[in-house]
Amino acid sequence: MQQQFDSRLLRGLSIYQDVVIDGQTFCRGTRDCSTRWEILDPHLPRQGAILDVGSNFGWFGLQICRSRPHCVVASAEADLRSAAVQYEVLRSHAHDRICLLTQKASLAMARRFAAASQRLEAVLLLSVLHWIGDHREFLATLGPITGRFLVEQPDPREDGAGVARIRRQIGSIGDYLRQLFPHRPVQCLAHLPSHRFSPWPREVWLVGEPPDWPPNAAVGLDADALLDLAPGWPPQRWWHSELARAARAEAADGREPSRCLFTSRGLSSSRLDGRRLRAIPEHAAFTPQGLLYRRVRRMAGALLERLRRGGVARP
Repeated sequence: MQQQFDSRLLRGLSIYQDVVIDGQTFCRGTRDCSTRWEILDPHLPRQGAILDVGSNFGWFGLQICRSRPHCVVASAEADLRSAAVQYEVLRSHAHDRICLLTQKASLAMARRFAAASQRLEAVLLLSVLHWIGDHREFLATLGPITGRFLVEQPDPREDGAGVARIRRQIGSIGDYLRQLFPHRPVQCLAHLPSHRFSPWPREVWLVGEPPDWPPNAAVGLDADALLDLAPGWPPQRWWHSELARAARAEAADGREPSRCLFTSRGLSSSRLDGRRLRAIPEHAAFTPQGLLYRRVRRMAGALLERLRRGGVARP
């Protein structure tokens, strides 16, 4: 039975990706997801952990998991409304190989993955890099733990795309990536029309694996790191169920709990502080406390920006 989707979640929201509910396309997005997938698919790994930054409604995460049964996806989407839609999308599929992260993509996120010795087979950055203030540090920190980067970026001349200051900092995306990753292969995969009706195309680039990238040794996401990045899906009950299942398996085999990974088969270990699961929402992408915190933070940020601009304007 198909889940009923509340279309009110989409009111006033920029619909970039297709909204897929229970396997059916509920609403088409302004970006051509299928064409992008045809470009990306040959360059994505067959197994391991993938980070999708600015994942919107989770369309690419669904495609990765549908075509790659041994992959798991950290789907990072900090926008409140987009994350709420993605929650409903993932709930309709009862998906347990995608972890929705609602913390803003930044250097802090990259450092958390690096500190956990996380290995990422690929990172997707599809029309999102020009929203990340510390973009250079973010990518540089992810570099040593990431096999491939797949980057879609607007032309620096495309007015209105993302944050103008950041877009200008990045400039020509090919030159930017070559400077950032001088010892890795960098190639342009495609030029695509902008969904914003700009005359300037959006380019899709691949940063390949470094020469010393080892064969895949880990096939999951560090669970402790995920809990530090405000997970909104899977729901709390899934985590408790997986911890209990892992504990039973360890007891039956006489194994000591090891590092806990979010894998294609669930949690790999019971070595996770169950008290931390209280912060994970059960029936929505955010807990009430999480929503309040984000709204207060957003209001405070807007106020500081207004004061900054006012201070500059005064003689």
